[in-house]
Amino acid sequence: MIFIAFFIAVLATYLSGDYESLVVQLWNLAPPLTAAVCGIFAIKVYNLNNPHAKAIAFMSLGVFFWFLGDFIWAIFEYFLNISPFPSVADFFYLLAYPLLLVGLTVELKSNVLKFSWTKILLGVVIAVLLGILVIYFGVIKAYAPEESLVNNVIAMAYGIGDLILIIFGMAVLGVAIGYQKGKLFFPWISIVCGFCLILLADILFAVYREQYESYLGLFRNIDLGWISGFLLIAFGFYGIGETLKEAKKKLLKLTGS
Repeated sequence: MIFIAFFIAVLATYLSGDYESLVVQLWNLAPPLTAAVCGIFAIKVYNLNNPHAKAIAFMSLGVFFWFLGDFIWAIFEYFLNISPFPSVADFFYLLAYPLLLVGLTVELKSNVLKFSWTKILLGVVIAVLLGILVIYFGVIKAYAPEESLVNNVIAMAYGIGDLILIIFGMAVLGVAIGYQKGKLFFPWISIVCGFCLILLADILFAVYREQYESYLGLFRNIDLGWISGFLLIAFGFYGIGETLKEAKKKLLKLTGS
């Protein structure tokens, strides 16, 4: 309920067209930080020696680096009134991708995946379609001849990072499906959906970056994609922690400890 109430408050602010206030900057910062904190909660319940906990630890650290990027972006944009791209914020944004990659890889290795040819084909089709969009808008269209080499490399690096997320995101979807008959199914689906929304927001930002940075009308609502994505990831991490916590309580009751 807290996550829903927060999103409704954010939605109301954005629908009012108030894109440049300090409140909006805080709305953008809270979701990734909340997701990282919820990840820590799940890690504590799991115990860090557990491979699933290590996977969540890397993913949470990646999300926290996204928060640091947002924090620095807000300082440049709101308080210093200068363009945050390119800046040190990009360092944290881009560093998050390899951390997420490690986390997703660890999670995949700790699961025995059983795929049917139908699921494999569906995953490949989805990955290819999303990949085409990212390559075109996030890599090819990101290149601007009038920009410096450094600016172009940074802009295109986001597209490459998103391509990595697509490939491993589809595989993690397989992990979520593997939990289909258990209580961890919906938390993992929530995490996958969260990354998908972040990916969608990244694509829209690559297409409409100039309009977004100029606060033109509805283009600033791209923020809602990132905000929703982080909230879904937070909900997923929290759900994993709560599910394991309940399972441990039941086990203690059964053993009489």
